[in-house]
Amino acid sequence: MKMNLNKKTLLQIVLLVLLVLGAAGALLFQQEGGLGFLTDLLEEKPPEVTAPPVAATPPPKPAEPVIPAQPVKGQLGGKPFALERAAVGGGVLTLVSGKDAASAEIRIQLPGARWETPTGKQFKVRGAAPADAPKIAIGMKDEAQAEARPKPFAGQYTLVLEFAQERERKLPGKIHLALSDESKSTVAGTFEADISGFRIVGGKPDLAADSTDTLEYLALREVLKDDPDKPIEVVAVRDERYTRPEEGGKRQSGYLEIEYRIGQGAAQTQRFQFVKEADQWKVLRALAADQIDEAHPLEAPGAKAAPARLFPYLAAKRLEADLRKKSPKQGIYGVSFVSRHSDKYKLGVCEASYRSGPESPAQKTAYLFRLKPGGWALERELDKRERVNFDSGRIEKRK
Repeated sequence: MKMNLNKKTLLQIVLLVLLVLGAAGALLFQQEGGLGFLTDLLEEKPPEVTAPPVAATPPPKPAEPVIPAQPVKGQLGGKPFALERAAVGGGVLTLVSGKDAASAEIRIQLPGARWETPTGKQFKVRGAAPADAPKIAIGMKDEAQAEARPKPFAGQYTLVLEFAQERERKLPGKIHLALSDESKSTVAGTFEADISGFRIVGGKPDLAADSTDTLEYLALREVLKDDPDKPIEVVAVRDERYTRPEEGGKRQSGYLEIEYRIGQGAAQTQRFQFVKEADQWKVLRALAADQIDEAHPLEAPGAKAAPARLFPYLAAKRLEADLRKKSPKQGIYGVSFVSRHSDKYKLGVCEASYRSGPESPAQKTAYLFRLKPGGWALERELDKRERVNFDSGRIEKRK
């Protein structure tokens, strides 16, 4: 049988194809006999009859672990693990064993955006984990440490983790986790994780989330409300905090201080107070640099309120007023209060620490309180040399 194309034309086409693929040189030097393999293409040879390749039998897949329909339990580091509580937030699933302080803790960092709740997602890993696999950290309480402090687990592991659909701010799921450590740690079972932390739901921020991330989001939104496109650099976020429902009070409140820079401008600081109303966090008000958060609570405590709440409020009001008179244009930073009282001697002390600048050295003062028929009252600022002896109920002077 004669070929329709002449040898020259066919050789040219083959070389062009090889050059287009960028492999001409490589093939020419890899093939024994140089251009012989091209000549073979041109020779009239009867077609070789070859048997169809036999499909290789894939190795059998390991059986999926059977996950029991009961709360997660097993052993971690050779010690029993029984799930007490679970939480998911910030891209991390946390499983804790132990009623009071955690006796053991497993943290699983999930792939994907940390603002997303992994509703309906599944993760499976067997052996060497790829770069985008969940990362495991484990911690166990022992004689050297009073609480479990998870550390990254670097060995191989088997993981089957499945999340169901969210309901009432809880995310059910089930897990099988086996580690390649000395004790062959294995835990398996079901969980119902509390959803915590700031997150994005349906493309919108979940402002019901109790999290400092939620407060940061609201603060930045407030800073950028006049011009969302302006370039901003966050220098620092300080004193982030919020009250929890169990801490008392009709409404939850929060606070933070943010230092930022617009473009190449000088750094500036703003303070924000927050309130949670109708299950949504929002900015309550902005405070000036010379205002103290504790002096402007959402609900002012009365004279018969608990000293732990009343003393910082009254001390903050006095400290704020005194510093405004002393240094009208100076800010107040890093304020903290420590209170102590004695019902027996009907007196108390609130120690205050503050700075005149973000990086300035701390200064301290203290205020004396007395319990009167109408409740606790701030009597005066203590002298630098004075101290209250709570064993005797006397005010003593240091020499």
